Amino acid sequence: MENTIGDAPSEWYREEEHIGYDVDGRRILKRRWNDSIENLLHTIDDPSYWRKVFDEKEDREISLSRAHLELIQRLRNGAFPNKSSNGDMRQEQNHEVAEVAWSTNHEPKRRFVPSKWEAKLVLRVIRTLRAHATLNVPQSKNLEQKMIWDAENTFQSSTPVNTYLPAQKAKKPNHVDSYNPPFEYQVGDEGASEMNGRDHNATHATYTALRRVPSYSPFVVERFQRCLDLYLCPRMVKHRLDVRPQDILPSLPTPKELKPFPSSACLKFNGHEEKVLSIAIDPSGQWLLSGSEDCTVRKWEVSSSRCISVWHFRDIVKSVAWCPNAVTNTFSACIASVILLLSSTRVSGNVSFPSLGYSVHSKVENSRMPEWKEGDSGVTVHLASDVSKVTWHKKGDYFASLITGGSNVMIHRMSRRTSQLIFHEQKYSIQSAMFHPHRPFMLVCTRSCVYLYDLHQQRLIKKLSSGTQTLSCMAVHPGGDNLIVGTDLGKLSWFDLDLATSPYKVMATHASAVKGVAFHSKLPLFASVSDDATAQVFHAMVHAELDQNTLIVPLKILRFNSASFHDEVFDCVFHPTQPWLFTAGGGGSIVLFCDES
Repeated sequence: MENTIGDAPSEWYREEEHIGYDVDGRRILKRRWNDSIENLLHTIDDPSYWRKVFDEKEDREISLSRAHLELIQRLRNGAFPNKSSNGDMRQEQNHEVAEVAWSTNHEPKRRFVPSKWEAKLVLRVIRTLRAHATLNVPQSKNLEQKMIWDAENTFQSSTPVNTYLPAQKAKKPNHVDSYNPPFEYQVGDEGASEMNGRDHNATHATYTALRRVPSYSPFVVERFQRCLDLYLCPRMVKHRLDVRPQDILPSLPTPKELKPFPSSACLKFNGHEEKVLSIAIDPSGQWLLSGSEDCTVRKWEVSSSRCISVWHFRDIVKSVAWCPNAVTNTFSACIASVILLLSSTRVSGNVSFPSLGYSVHSKVENSRMPEWKEGDSGVTVHLASDVSKVTWHKKGDYFASLITGGSNVMIHRMSRRTSQLIFHEQKYSIQSAMFHPHRPFMLVCTRSCVYLYDLHQQRLIKKLSSGTQTLSCMAVHPGGDNLIVGTDLGKLSWFDLDLATSPYKVMATHASAVKGVAFHSKLPLFASVSDDATAQVFHAMVHAELDQNTLIVPLKILRFNSASFHDEVFDCVFHPTQPWLFTAGGGGSIVLFCDES
């Protein structure tokens, strides 16, 4: 049975039960062979056992015949295997190849054929010599001996910059160091005081011979100072890291590549007599609401900046907000301690609502539950103290209210006319509260931290801290995983709710306190407004992949040069579909910023 594994190494089959395959592709199983003791016994018993060799490839023992032994002996002696061949074979080896030299029957010279390429090379050299041209003969490089102390000089010559600084040389001796100076430099005791202040090179003592000079008293001190000079002298100039600022900063796209974004003032909505404190745009993007200190709420048409309706109240309107449910066509307004739910189709005029027995500007009393009342003016919710802000849930049935200076958040349900407190009293006053866009969470912003609560499980999930900065406002990204917070120091803190409780990035944007921040619902844009009469627009691309960081690029600084703003911008809001930004200023006007395209 012949093994057909070819040139495959036999080591591959040592751990297997077979040694190869036959012609039909069947495995050839290994045989059981004798161990070392049995081989020793066979060697003693069988005198011809030494002729047997083991064929590992065929897995069998082969007995060598006399002819085989004679052939092996001839190969060991360097002779030809065939007896009929005459002569001896001598094998000569060098470093690269093994050449076989024949002692007899040498090749005759007439059979020598010169190389064609060598002939061409010789011809080229001959033509060059005939043209009297110099041959590029490689000259042998003389290896010069180098001194070990010349390393610094060699480094200095190889580098274009003079980096080697020689040590400070010792001062040369002058007339002060002479034991027998010239006559004009000799000074007696009577003129020592006069010459001491004018000529420092004058000496006072002279000696006729060098052997009469006493020992130099400050010798040790001067040698020590000289050693310090040699030890502290820099032998090499150390180069600083030549790092350019543009190499350290990340490469950001240009604003032209990130268009569209609001960049220029397009329309101005005039009509309010006092500061505009709050603005809100309806979900369709056609109408705009504004609340002002002149105790009015105005409804504007966005396309023409025309005022459609005006509602007058008895107190300042601190906040306005549209209901996200477009079917109800309702908006909310915060007037003193009352939350008014009014239909936007109501005609203009004075809006009055019944007052309760307690004072409007009373102290904060979170334990008192609000009262719901319905009348001709709409639905009113009477709270125990002044209401500063109202935020709606995305479904349009729930809304949360904040009491000015209060320490709690109250959630109201419009369909059932009910209200409830969701937290115990907090230690710090609450600045803002918002519903999570996709989860049953609520974000509560205090002066120092932002708390994320789970309304279903009624527990605290995460506490976000921005350090020692005082927080003033916040906005949630439409995706729900990121949060932007404004501070009184003019900085913006970007939080990633999936990463950590500390800010992912802090941006020093404004010179004064940040009054409002807002995200665009569809485009990767967010904006901030401040008391320094500026609004800044940023590009914020949030990637769905976790291995990519959020890209934040500042795009435009919108400045209000008009004196009617009185260096204040209180609120901002984006158009739901277009790259437009509405800002409310202190001069009673609202400015719409559009893209240049």
